[in-house]
Amino acid sequence: MMELKKWLQSQGENKRAFYIFTILSLVLCFFLIVNACYVIYGTRYNEYKVTQNATIDLVKPDGTIQKNINPRFSYPGGSRIRIHVPVSLHSDKKQYTLAFTAARVYYQVSWNGQILSYYDESRISRNHNFGAVICMAELPASTYGSTITIEEELLSSTSIPYIGDIFVIPTRKSYTYYLQREGFFFILYHALLTLSLSAFLVLLFLKKSLLVKKGLAISLFLTSFILWCLCYHHMTAFWIDSPYINSLLEYGSLYFLPAPLLYFLFLSEKEGKRRTLYHHLSLWFVLLFAAAFLLQAGGLYTLDDMLPLLHISIILSGILVCWYQLHPLGKEKTWQVVMRWGILLSSGAAALDTAQYYITSGHSIIHIYVMQALSTWALLVFVFSVILSYVFQILAQAEEAQERKAALHLAYHDALTGLYNHAGIFHIAKSLDSRKSYALLFMDLNGLKEVNDRYGHEAGDFFLCHMAKILSSVTPSSAFCGRLGGDEFIILLPPHEADSLFPLIKTIREKMQGLKDMPHMPKDPSASFGWSIHEPSQPLSFDDHLNEADDRMYEEKEKYKLTHPAEAGRNFKREK
Repeated sequence: MMELKKWLQSQGENKRAFYIFTILSLVLCFFLIVNACYVIYGTRYNEYKVTQNATIDLVKPDGTIQKNINPRFSYPGGSRIRIHVPVSLHSDKKQYTLAFTAARVYYQVSWNGQILSYYDESRISRNHNFGAVICMAELPASTYGSTITIEEELLSSTSIPYIGDIFVIPTRKSYTYYLQREGFFFILYHALLTLSLSAFLVLLFLKKSLLVKKGLAISLFLTSFILWCLCYHHMTAFWIDSPYINSLLEYGSLYFLPAPLLYFLFLSEKEGKRRTLYHHLSLWFVLLFAAAFLLQAGGLYTLDDMLPLLHISIILSGILVCWYQLHPLGKEKTWQVVMRWGILLSSGAAALDTAQYYITSGHSIIHIYVMQALSTWALLVFVFSVILSYVFQILAQAEEAQERKAALHLAYHDALTGLYNHAGIFHIAKSLDSRKSYALLFMDLNGLKEVNDRYGHEAGDFFLCHMAKILSSVTPSSAFCGRLGGDEFIILLPPHEADSLFPLIKTIREKMQGLKDMPHMPKDPSASFGWSIHEPSQPLSFDDHLNEADDRMYEEKEKYKLTHPAEAGRNFKREK
């Protein structure tokens, strides 16, 4: 429990994220195991299985035949075998199909010397045959009640004569068998593939910010994962007829899978040493992917031959990533916790699946489907954790952006009136184009001292807020209103509004006269105005225009004092 606390720190949100993630992962694992058991024991196609009645003969190099060998026999590369499949006596009103899946073989299905289906070097060269192939041979009515022969050449020691079971199934059902036994995954994977490709295309045309780059990496990772799942479960054969292309997609997506994930970790990490490691690892898998396909295209090695190198690379990089993930730097974020546990859970399952690939020699139906469920679970958990970590990063960045926006608003806006403050106005002034005209209106309220002295500063603040509302209501939406401090206000009019400067002054004066009837207002609400208009031909800066407007405002202020001698120099007695 101490180790758990060490990894989770003391952050409540991280603990909750971990517990929810673990529970969902275990539920998913249970669902996949149940699905595997259903496929093995509960499918309604069990009645069409003929595996238990089939016999296997080994054709030795000298031509002699060893009959009835054990299906679990370990065949050396280059072996030739014959599988004899009895076909029950069926009604000739129905068409039946022989269906099975083999890996890394050439096969020929025949009956009494008549070839019903074949897969040989005319379909795919020997150097390029490395994946699984689905065989569906339609059986003529004359074969009912007799025996079909499947003759196979095993191309390597890892060849599998048949994966799972051999079926003699009604033709109208044979093409839906693989879909209906795992229909949920067929729909799920195709939906996810569509979403991931759509996301990739959308992100591809956006501005390449850090968040968009992470999204591209995630969408590539998800696309590679889904393609691998579709091929691994032989689902792409229903829309891609070539077994060779299906094998290329299966192995190619598996080779490419780690690269975008490690690049996502590189983009997400801030510590220099870890970033360098993740970047180099992602480049290594890109190079391995390219080299494997070049060797495959040249016929030197197949993608299956280079699989041990891929497994070693994944194991070593997984150890390095896990090591860093288990040694957090300071306070952790939720996405890091979810990512760590996704890596740990999926790495354990993937390690077990990889180990059995090299250690076990049996290919029982329960072994195949349980290991398929385990490997699928490992990658689903991994994908789930990566997507969640990306979502958490998006939420964290949105929260940080909101905080920055709020801080920026406070820095550039007056807390009392909500108008731009001194810093905000000068920030806007920096963006003004001196090649275009604009107008600057400067004003100083008359009577604020009267209100403060007679009614208190709270009433003075009330007066300032009402003035801000007036300015906001009468100025165009493209203008900028600000309070420079005290009783001084400023308005910036853009080029297309510069001509409305003097009508605007008149409107403000009229609106201020409406404050007379309000309580706690000056006897004669007014303001002293100064202005300056910038013309492109003038080599004047914003400060020059501000000084010009201030001088004009000062002149008007002096005139105001001459016409209002009592208010200009009078000390008012505060009312209680």
